[in-house]
Amino acid sequence: MFNKKKVLNINGLLTLAAINKYQSKRKAANAMGISVDTMNRYLATLEASLGLTLLQNSGKGYILTSQAKSITDVVDIAQNLLEAVCRKGSRNGTEHKGQVRILMPLTLSSMLQRRDLNDFFERYPDIRITSVCTFGTNSIEDESVDLAGFIGQPANFDKFSEIYEKEIPCGLFAAPSYIHRYGRPKDLKDLCANHRLVNKIGSEKTVSGWKEILDNSNSVCFQSNSPFSLLRIVRNGAGIGLMPLHFKNNGFVHLENIDCRSNLSFHLLVNKSSEKLLCVQTVANYYKRLIEKL
Repeated sequence: MFNKKKVLNINGLLTLAAINKYQSKRKAANAMGISVDTMNRYLATLEASLGLTLLQNSGKGYILTSQAKSITDVVDIAQNLLEAVCRKGSRNGTEHKGQVRILMPLTLSSMLQRRDLNDFFERYPDIRITSVCTFGTNSIEDESVDLAGFIGQPANFDKFSEIYEKEIPCGLFAAPSYIHRYGRPKDLKDLCANHRLVNKIGSEKTVSGWKEILDNSNSVCFQSNSPFSLLRIVRNGAGIGLMPLHFKNNGFVHLENIDCRSNLSFHLLVNKSSEKLLCVQTVANYYKRLIEKL
């Protein structure tokens, strides 16, 4: 039978799991919507009930003891089970119905939304997609998302599994106005010695072969973490940029004579707690088909 002490212990377990996740009492308290004083009270009650020390001062802040970490592993499992029950209770897992949350880099998300979303929603009117965009980070801060897309090899996420991977070929592109004014580079050596390059920050880490070209170039005139800024700079004739090959049909000049065999790797992950839901599988398959067209 539940009593006040047991409820406090449950709150203490959730608090401990939150501290383990956020590595900060303040951040954990904010995420839980409670004060740090309330959090400390929960932890003190739990420590007294278990007869264990759960936190220790490292000099830079509080960290979990080894006993506390083993406890949070069990709490995480319980939370995953609870989330799965809630998902199934609020959404019928055997129907094309429900909300699907997907995390994806802004550059890729905006690229894909130009395609046949209307056909998708006509076919599945009861599926709602919530797109959470990032600026290319390979970490998942919100683990409640159902799907996550990454450019470049993702880190190891315990709550997610990879369901799709694709190498997207890239090439060098310039605006017609740039080619008219400066000419077409003859080869890779001419490109690096006599032409301006523009770079999307992070591409040198995620696109094979691109870092070597940047390192050898005499002029990398513009860099930005915004794919839209990069696109605008190239379109306005300021320099030559690296883009997926589908930009051939977007008014740019593809420098096919330059030996730039670069590939961008795309990875799609699914949350293990919702991977069996039909609506999640449907959206995952839809995004796979979109990526396959790139």
